[in-house]
Amino acid sequence: MRSLRGESMIIFDAERGELIDTETGEVIEERVADLGPEWRAFNELDRLERERVGSRLTMKVHDQGLTTKIGKIGYRKAGERIKIIKMRRLQNSIRVPSKDRKLVTYLSRLNAEASKLGLPEHVKETAAIMMKKLVSGDSDERIKPDALIAIALNYSCQVNNIPVSLQELKARFGLSERAVWKAMRRVNEVFPDLKPKVMTPTKYIPIILSKLNLPMTVGTKVAEIVEYMHKKGLTSGKSHLSFGAAAVYIVSKMMDINKTQKEIAGALNISDMVIRKRYKEILDILGPIRYLCKNCGFELYKFERVGKKFTVRKPLQK
Repeated sequence: MRSLRGESMIIFDAERGELIDTETGEVIEERVADLGPEWRAFNELDRLERERVGSRLTMKVHDQGLTTKIGKIGYRKAGERIKIIKMRRLQNSIRVPSKDRKLVTYLSRLNAEASKLGLPEHVKETAAIMMKKLVSGDSDERIKPDALIAIALNYSCQVNNIPVSLQELKARFGLSERAVWKAMRRVNEVFPDLKPKVMTPTKYIPIILSKLNLPMTVGTKVAEIVEYMHKKGLTSGKSHLSFGAAAVYIVSKMMDINKTQKEIAGALNISDMVIRKRYKEILDILGPIRYLCKNCGFELYKFERVGKKFTVRKPLQK
């Protein structure tokens, strides 16, 4: 409760368990039950030692985090120390049942790779739920663990609208097309109703800019080209990452930023031949791309075909 001046009128005295009116000093209520813990902590170490609750439930662990941990030994007698050490070893041995050992291996690998990719927690949770169902199901087909982990992360990113391409995961895990196909078929068998969101090519533009250290002015022009191609349906059936890379190459040439095709391909783990093919398709469809001044409309640069090559021409060049 607050007064008209914005000052607090009633406060709670935790030591005495009383509600006190600050303006009159009246004790409104006494012996109020304290809903907090019965122990006191004077620093962070005391709080960690005396807390008896664990972290929140999570699907990233096989038992959802519902486990028992034997505390620190502290200053005890030698006999009690040995007893606690034996209890801790026994607890660690029985914590994971034999049927869950395979799942623990898959989840630990999945969490490690997701952390290296910098994925958020909700993506890890979704991938862990998928992994539990994939591992627990009965299947006679042998699938590589890395392939299942990569496909689970890929589907989880698509469901949560996180732009991570399948090519990047394939290159990271060193997977073949056959291994990826078998893992995707397994996911479709376990999750027949799974329909991930369709990722637009513009989602990949910030990733490309960050990996190539390009300014946001380049991203604005790239988004215009890619969005136009996507609305016309010209990107269907093709890699959105390669289209974004080709548009970045065109705009960087127009804005006099030296980025070669091999440099862009190496940063994105794709082939430079794919970039060359895609940017030729863009120019064949859109024609010469001009970069105009917003104030006066004067043509600053023009990206067009000259003979057998594509080049950037300034207005004064003929």
